[in-house]
Amino acid sequence: MEDHLLVHSAPSARHHAENDARGYCLHTMLGRWFPNRQAQPPARYSLIRVSLLLSLVLPCCLGGCYWLKYEKLMRTHVQLMSAMTDKMNRLLEDNDPLTPAMMNEFLYPLERARDFSRIVAQRYADQPSLTAFNRLLDLYQSLVTEADRLRVQPGSLDRFRSQTQAVRDQAARVEALLDSE
Repeated sequence: MEDHLLVHSAPSARHHAENDARGYCLHTMLGRWFPNRQAQPPARYSLIRVSLLLSLVLPCCLGGCYWLKYEKLMRTHVQLMSAMTDKMNRLLEDNDPLTPAMMNEFLYPLERARDFSRIVAQRYADQPSLTAFNRLLDLYQSLVTEADRLRVQPGSLDRFRSQTQAVRDQAARVEALLDSE
């Protein structure tokens, strides 16, 4: 008999009957119920399970990290703002009306790009591509502001055209800097 373990039998006859029906007897060991009095062997594959779990979960967790996809995400933002610039240019050059809903459509990529810039600035603040990207965001903001002004007060497109060219040139600079980094 093991004197160093506090072993007590099940507290009631009903409990004994239930346990006997299952084919084993539960004993209380140190205040807890155990299916037998023997110590349970350690899990043989616990290290393998943990390694497998980490190998599956870690890529999923890191997949959402902006700093791992910095270049790809920045290129996506640059391409989207370039496409929106072309759309604004096409609409204004064809004298198609711009609606307030369209202005929101043009501003949404800017808001998302600013969020991206704010997040990656914690890790890439010294990157020339991020500085150029922030300059592109400022130029795009002024372009949207000019397009909104032209929506309300139609006039000469000269200023808009020069801002459109500035956005395109800056987008090309950002792409070139991303290629060189």
